[in-house]
Amino acid sequence: MAVLNIFFEIGVGAAVTSAELGEYAQAASLLEDLIKEKSDDSDIFRLLGEVKYKLKDYDGSVAAYKSATKLFEDVNFEVLRGLTNSLLAAGKPDEAVQFLLDYRDNLNNVKLGEGKEMETKLSIDPVQVDLLLGKSYSDWGHVSDAVSVYDQLISSHPNDFRGYLAKVCLSFSLFLSLSHTHDTHGIILKENGRSGDAERMFIQARFFAPENAKMLVDRYSR
Repeated sequence: MAVLNIFFEIGVGAAVTSAELGEYAQAASLLEDLIKEKSDDSDIFRLLGEVKYKLKDYDGSVAAYKSATKLFEDVNFEVLRGLTNSLLAAGKPDEAVQFLLDYRDNLNNVKLGEGKEMETKLSIDPVQVDLLLGKSYSDWGHVSDAVSVYDQLISSHPNDFRGYLAKVCLSFSLFLSLSHTHDTHGIILKENGRSGDAERMFIQARFFAPENAKMLVDRYSR
């Protein structure tokens, strides 16, 4: 058994290395072979979901991430985000929205519990879940629903800059990781002639943003 585990880890390492080198087809092939040997490893399905996404095989990515969700005791954020992005890329925003609504309801129910289980399941930031939900709504073309999510986010987390910034940006996947991106899909409030409201939201976003995120807010306030 120990020898098999060693070979399995070597296989995983080879797949990860292939992916890092941009050899996604090779990585996918290695991961699929590993799944044949060990079909109960959630991380392998998660990795396969990432690789399939890079290959633009979005349906394959969705299938892999869904398999991961069935195996994870508690869905982590990487899987949550990965499945959402794959569903959106596959042209299934309605399914992404329903998945996130169900997950958010489950998260809210867990908050009513107590003990170690609650601490584990609340390891996912609920703000991140709402940001994904808003993005899914906006990609679906349901802008009013997206804005409603942002309004609720601002109301429940008034000191979190992401809610304010999300409200004025149609696409804000960058705010989930606070990393630099070149994807801009427009400004909701400015596009509707409400530049005053947009400016107020940007001011609030910059006020509450940590130092390492202020440049991000400044970039979108121009």
